[in-house]
Amino acid sequence: MTASRIFAEAAISDGKYAQSFPDFGPERLGAPIAAFARIDSQPIEIRSQVYTPNAVAVFEDSLLTKVPVTQGLLTGGKLVVNWTGENADELKKFGEKAGASTLCLNANRIAMELIGSPTVSTIMLGALAQASGFVSIDSLERTVRERFHGSMGETNAKMVRMGFKEVKQI
Repeated sequence: MTASRIFAEAAISDGKYAQSFPDFGPERLGAPIAAFARIDSQPIEIRSQVYTPNAVAVFEDSLLTKVPVTQGLLTGGKLVVNWTGENADELKKFGEKAGASTLCLNANRIAMELIGSPTVSTIMLGALAQASGFVSIDSLERTVRERFHGSMGETNAKMVRMGFKEVKQI
C-alpha cells in the first residue's frame, strides 16, 4: 500500500496525474494484497480498480503460483518480479505466457545486504521505475527521502537506486 502511494507521489512530482489505492482480499494477517497506482499525463476521471495494467510488480515470487498476478496485464506489458529462484527460464516462460516482457532482480538479497531484513518495497519501486518509465528515478528517490526521514530516508533512497540499477530483462 505504501509502495503504491510513494510511486504515485513520485509521478505527481514528475508533473503527472496519479491515483493510488489498495485492494484487500480476505483480511487476515499475511494475506496477499494488491495495490494500484494509476498514472497519466492527463487528469484521471476514472475511480475504479485497475483491470488492465501496463505493468505489474510482484514483491514475493511465491505469489506467482498463488495469485493470478498477470490477469488483465496488457500484451507487451511489463512483469517485474523479485525473483529468488536459481533459474529464471521458468519465470521468462511465465511472462511470455501472459504476453509480457519479464524483468527480475533478487530484491531479497539486496535488502539483506543493505539492511539485514528482506524488506523489498523500495527496491521494487526502483525496479518498477526502470522497467516502466512511469516515474523518474530522481523523483522516486526524493519522494522516498520525504517519506522516510534522516538515515532511514537515505537508506531507502539507496535501495530505490539499487533496484533501478539491478533489474534486468530476461
